[in-house]
Amino acid sequence: MNGNELAMRKEGVGMTVFYSILHFFVDGVCALAMFGRFLPGEKGRFYILIYNFCAFALQMPMGVLLDAWSERCGRRRECAFLTAAAGVLCTLAGAVLHPAVLGIGNALFHVGGGVGTIHEDGGRMWKGRGLGVFVAPGALGLYFGTLAGKSGVWRSGLGIAGVCMALFGAGAAYYVYLCRGTGKAGGEWNASECLPESASTGNCRPCLLIACLVVVILRSYMGMAVAFPWKSGILAGALAVLALAAGKTAGGFAAARYGLRRSAVISLGAAAVCYLFPSSMPLGLCALFLFNMTMPMTLYFLVCEMSRMPGFVFGLLTFGLFLGFLPGYFGLLPEAGGSLTGCVGSLVSLVLLVWMVRKENEGECLWEFI
Repeated sequence: MNGNELAMRKEGVGMTVFYSILHFFVDGVCALAMFGRFLPGEKGRFYILIYNFCAFALQMPMGVLLDAWSERCGRRRECAFLTAAAGVLCTLAGAVLHPAVLGIGNALFHVGGGVGTIHEDGGRMWKGRGLGVFVAPGALGLYFGTLAGKSGVWRSGLGIAGVCMALFGAGAAYYVYLCRGTGKAGGEWNASECLPESASTGNCRPCLLIACLVVVILRSYMGMAVAFPWKSGILAGALAVLALAAGKTAGGFAAARYGLRRSAVISLGAAAVCYLFPSSMPLGLCALFLFNMTMPMTLYFLVCEMSRMPGFVFGLLTFGLFLGFLPGYFGLLPEAGGSLTGCVGSLVSLVLLVWMVRKENEGECLWEFI
């Protein structure tokens, strides 16, 4: 680590902290509204499909628009922040209006916050660490928002969350104002320095893009397909969510410290073994922790490959989450709890991630073998 890199890291975590905290509240409000207001009604099943489509599938076109806007005006950090702020406001409005509005707000925030974090991560040369920090709090927000919604306190919970989101949003706006024109809130991704194993030129080949998408689809599907017998009650659920969130954070740090290929082999190989023993709580928690380390890894890899289109990259991978949700929604899940599904899914993800890094390093792509 050179002196310049060390100095940039010591400047503070800046907008990543704001976006991460707001991520917790935005996902918490969405879960609170869905489970406390919309799902108990007659249209609950329809509403969950509409919400997930708006929240996940729409992030890709929103990301494309954000990339074009940022490219045109040249203020990438400000564009990302305004998009995230619009998402916060739309989320609060959607909580009392309609699941579609709620989902659109969620999508706007994720695209804006995700792209803002991507720029800060690259500007501070964190090499993917910030991405894991940003994505992790969402799982915690969903869990606690779901508990609050099912307990019937969604109105008071929404008021408290709204006040907190307003305070943190005001702090983020003030930070952006202070850093305006100074570059201290994050810079641009430099693809040549992002990923040591990669020889990226910033143009991602279709086969690498599809491989990343498949990994994300598998992660989303396995989240619904793999059941753990011990996962009942508030304590067990909280431990599972903590393991999942910790894994997402650790994945970014592991890839930055040990490299994407080595981190993928160790985490996914161990996850495959742990998934074979779903009845064991310690091994089940390890499986959740290890497998979710892939989340920032795939995002980091694709951003380095398509450094000029961070919004599209973020949106594409969340579209994969929506595709992985559909089999569970239509009842196409394994009847036996899916322990074998977890093992196979981990191994397939391992092969794809290692293949992506190796092929990009070799500078060739065997499309016909995908």
